[in-house]
Amino acid sequence: MRRWGNIWFLILLLGVFLWGGIAFVKEETLVSKMENRNLQVFPHLTLASFEAGNFQDEFEAALSDQFVGSEQIRVFYRQALANLPTSGLKEIICHNRYLELTSDTERRRGTFNCEDYIMYLPEPITEEQEKIVVENINKYNHLNRMSEVYYYFVDDPSSFDFEQNERVVDYSKILVEGLKAQAGLDVLKYDDFEAYKKYFYKTDHHWDYRGSYQGVNDILEMMKIKNTLEPKEVFTNHESFFGSYARGTNNYDFEEEFKFYDFEIPEHTTLINGKQEKYNHYTEYKNHDYEYEKAANYYAYVYGDDYAEVVFDFREPEEDNLLIISNSYSNAINELIAQYFNKTYVVDLRHYKETFNKDFEVSKYLKEKEIDKVLVLMSPTFIRAEESNRGLES
Repeated sequence: MRRWGNIWFLILLLGVFLWGGIAFVKEETLVSKMENRNLQVFPHLTLASFEAGNFQDEFEAALSDQFVGSEQIRVFYRQALANLPTSGLKEIICHNRYLELTSDTERRRGTFNCEDYIMYLPEPITEEQEKIVVENINKYNHLNRMSEVYYYFVDDPSSFDFEQNERVVDYSKILVEGLKAQAGLDVLKYDDFEAYKKYFYKTDHHWDYRGSYQGVNDILEMMKIKNTLEPKEVFTNHESFFGSYARGTNNYDFEEEFKFYDFEIPEHTTLINGKQEKYNHYTEYKNHDYEYEKAANYYAYVYGDDYAEVVFDFREPEEDNLLIISNSYSNAINELIAQYFNKTYVVDLRHYKETFNKDFEVSKYLKEKEIDKVLVLMSPTFIRAEESNRGLES
């Protein structure tokens, strides 16, 4: 599992030596007269010392002692190490409470406390993001005036600093203060790292089977619906699952098993973007009717992928019609919620215009589909994104 990290380390090692050659190497000395201490000399490279990480530690120490301009080289070395693909490097640098695995234009990702959970790193909200959040909340208030609307917020680690055990962005407070006349508001919240691990995957940004089940229970209680859900079992094929965090950081050191609760769901029909199709693949997964691929998105395969519109028809005309507005977080619970309604329309506004070649107009949609209730399921990504809420102001 370490081999790719080791290859990258050797490339880095060669680069440092080349730069050190330009900076000139001192004649190797054993004692510092100024500091009255023994100096670290460059270690001999052996397979055992390299695999154990001893060689890397001793080499880094020698940089400060044996190179002219060694402090500058050491800064370069640490910066370069932090920006390398980190597969296999965890053991070398896990003394940091937060370890950054990758930084892109959108979200920084890393680990905390040397544990095998990859996550978004905590970041304060920017002025531009805050402006979009305010605009989106105004859209929700417009929606509140047209229908009975319930809100459920799934917090992710970008808003919580586990080292300080405090929120860097309190979205629940923002929602409570900003939303007016909503029918209900609830939050999947945690107050430390141990609580977070009960609800989320190790290698994926979505909630796992425990988190999504907690979300369903919270939502049904919020909507005052009698909860009859009873999972039959926790199912897994005992295969390694590498979620979006692992794929996005190219880090396959951390793995887990994909698991889900198995439920009995009443018969119904499903339309995907206007065509009758199968939405999820629980049966195929349980029967192992697929070709296993390490980097496959099994969250989308098992629960259902992101579509502009999914309609669940349970043919219960005495029940209400529901509209769910969400992103991929709702994939795991759409069917579970829908069984309590006549028809449930699930809309992902990121894909609506592209799919149907027209703008989403919420007032028109509510009237045409005879919607009685609306559930808006949010995450920090959702509430900060203009495209996730486009059309709610119309």
